[in-house]
Amino acid sequence: MSKLRLIYRSLKKRIRFIFRLPANLKKISKVIRQPSYYPELERKTRKEMWKDNVDWLLEKKEVNYLYTGYGLDIKNFRNPDDFIPHNTFCRQRDAGVRERSAFYGKPYNEVVLVRDKYVLACYLESTLGPDVIPKTIGLLDGGEVFLHDRREWISAADFCKNDFKYVFKEVDGTFGDGVKLVSCRNEVLSYKGKTCEADELLKDYAGKKTLIQEYIVQHEALRAFHTSCVNTIRAITIRGSKSGKIELFAAFLRVGNDADSFVDNRAKGGLAVGIDSETGKLMKYGFPHEQFGTKTDVHPLSGIRFEGYQLPYWKEAVALIINAHKQFPDIATIGWDITMTDDKPVIVEANDGWEISGPQDTHGGLKARWNQLLEL
Repeated sequence: MSKLRLIYRSLKKRIRFIFRLPANLKKISKVIRQPSYYPELERKTRKEMWKDNVDWLLEKKEVNYLYTGYGLDIKNFRNPDDFIPHNTFCRQRDAGVRERSAFYGKPYNEVVLVRDKYVLACYLESTLGPDVIPKTIGLLDGGEVFLHDRREWISAADFCKNDFKYVFKEVDGTFGDGVKLVSCRNEVLSYKGKTCEADELLKDYAGKKTLIQEYIVQHEALRAFHTSCVNTIRAITIRGSKSGKIELFAAFLRVGNDADSFVDNRAKGGLAVGIDSETGKLMKYGFPHEQFGTKTDVHPLSGIRFEGYQLPYWKEAVALIINAHKQFPDIATIGWDITMTDDKPVIVEANDGWEISGPQDTHGGLKARWNQLLEL
């Protein structure tokens, strides 16, 4: 790239930053007005919080929307330099996907194996065996269902003539969107707390490819938090750029916090609770998204105290996702969603575009560990 072009790009970025400054200052004002996640500790003055956030904006070229979630609004509590800036994290995470050249020089990579839930389920079943993931019943697409056991397409109307209790997932859904627990008895469907005919379900999924999976019966240790919700563990693995060794970066438990919800995602009101990577025991606090309140040391629905709560099959779960990551040699980091049944851990989903907010909300600043594992 020519020197003149580099100067032009640098100047363009500066001009864009200046024009966005008033809007970014308004966003900072909103961040500062958010309630503290640590109300029991002394909070910084508004002047100090403004300085923190303006310094972050000028240095990192981003608004730190996670300022209160990270506890950076508290006096003498945490060092901002210990946290990975969001833009830096996203750039490094995405740069960890290695592209290969196919015919005619067209690049490709393994991301599609992770992002499409149906493809992921089929791939893991074929490489690691059927017990590592909930059993795939079929694929709903265009008013028809492909049945895996029979290896044939049938009409969705005929599919709904059978009694069942399955999980329906849009293959490209995010943040728990498009995930429904659907029951059928005597050709009457039940989901979202209501009964309906097959036509209404098909209308909800019209134009969407949808994975149909067996319903997971969780281990009692997870079911105790929320009986109608599949409570999952988000565990992130990282492949070192030099050694190729895969390590666990961080993990946290997601538990539902809405009596009527089937999903545990924080975007839907759930809580994130840090997990000690060595022992599989929960840390002290559960953290919601800021719109759902502040941290708590007790699960509001079940009354279970988080600190020291032992998760079952922890070592087996870590071994499972490290082995699973080996099936994706071109992806440096993967966020795994796993749960536990009565006798084993099970992979629910995998994510190449996972977010850093959950790990750093629950564990504090992770920049040093992030850099260490990436460069391993």
